[in-house]
Amino acid sequence: MATKPPPPPKRSKGKGEPPISTVKGDPPTATDTRSNLGKPEPGKIIDMNFKVPAEFKRDFKIAAATHGMTQKDLLMEIFHEWSQKKG
Repeated sequence: MATKPPPPPKRSKGKGEPPISTVKGDPPTATDTRSNLGKPEPGKIIDMNFKVPAEFKRDFKIAAATHGMTQKDLLMEIFHEWSQKKG
């Protein structure tokens, strides 16, 4: 004759004890918050990431190589010409 397995342990009801301390610290000062919105210094090179179709990327890379320039230089030249047209 088989014996019954013991019942599973009972779960406690509720979420448990609250945290001991909920203090996160003092908020930043007004001068700290003003300085976090500064613009990068002119001429500083930073990353610019965006997605394009694979075929466009290939064509863009080929166009830059064909004209002996980097993709960055090609993009900057195209943007400069576009901004001159559009104002």
